[in-house]
Amino acid sequence: MKVIKYFIDGLLFSIKLPYYCLKYSIIGLFTIISIFPKYILKALKYLFRKESNDNSDIKKLDNKFIPIIITTLSFTTYLLSIFLLTRWYVQNERTKKFTEDINTNPVIEKESSVNQYQDLTENIEQEQPTESTDYININYINVNLDYYINKNSETVGWIQVNGTNINYPIVQHEDNNFYLEHDFYKRKTNNGWIFADYRDNFEYLNNNTIIYGHNLINRTMFGQVPYMLNKKWFNKKNNNYIKLSTKTTNSIWQIFSVYKTAPTTDYLQSNFNSIESYEKFLNTLKEKSIKNFEVELNYTDKIITLSTCDDTGTKRVAVHAKLIKIENK
Repeated sequence: MKVIKYFIDGLLFSIKLPYYCLKYSIIGLFTIISIFPKYILKALKYLFRKESNDNSDIKKLDNKFIPIIITTLSFTTYLLSIFLLTRWYVQNERTKKFTEDINTNPVIEKESSVNQYQDLTENIEQEQPTESTDYININYINVNLDYYINKNSETVGWIQVNGTNINYPIVQHEDNNFYLEHDFYKRKTNNGWIFADYRDNFEYLNNNTIIYGHNLINRTMFGQVPYMLNKKWFNKKNNNYIKLSTKTTNSIWQIFSVYKTAPTTDYLQSNFNSIESYEKFLNTLKEKSIKNFEVELNYTDKIITLSTCDDTGTKRVAVHAKLIKIENK
């Protein structure tokens, strides 16, 4: 039994190792900033001190290149650390400030009746979904997107996830790379922004509407998506809903699958050539889930996918939910 325990402990530690490396790297940067100046000053003092007639001092001065190298490297590291930390701080403050500015155009909850599911496709005849009392009291969110479109014309919607701090405008570019390195105002930043797959159509909705975001250390953007893998989170039924507000509709989506996966694109398919391929896709997503949410799926359902990295950066965390209520604005 001890062997199994030690094996499990070792496995868990290997999973957490990247996190610890990042954590202590940051601590190391702060240490560099706080300690290096002391030794830089000592080295500079040694380099520019007056020469002594003592032969031992002359020998030391003959090896001046050693403290010069150490001083140069130390000073360079010091400046680089300050630059990286300053940039990180500024980028996070920008994100924080914009998040606070959201309050100037609040997200409004809007009461709704249960029977407001409507067909958004022209090619497939939708069936009325089976009603469940679980979401009767779940309200829509209604966001005036014009306010954000004026700031960024690529704004296409707003997403809110129950039980998390995910509450952001969604943007969409002509590719899936731009908003990995740009914020809502299109300024260069490693924090990126919450963005829709370039294939998404928010007027009619694809079979699979895909939304991406970075998993940030400060838990903004999609930094709390990995929390959705925890039993304490997904066992609360009220948390199992995603709310979406677009230019034309408000909608509610019920989560049916959460899991980690390798960095593949098999779960990021957007449109399908046949009913059979789509049903197979839905069943695959459901089977991958770490929890059976007991949500029925069929070819008439539309789904939404949230995708981000896990805390190690080596895998992806995927969350899938199906459309259960929608209304026109």
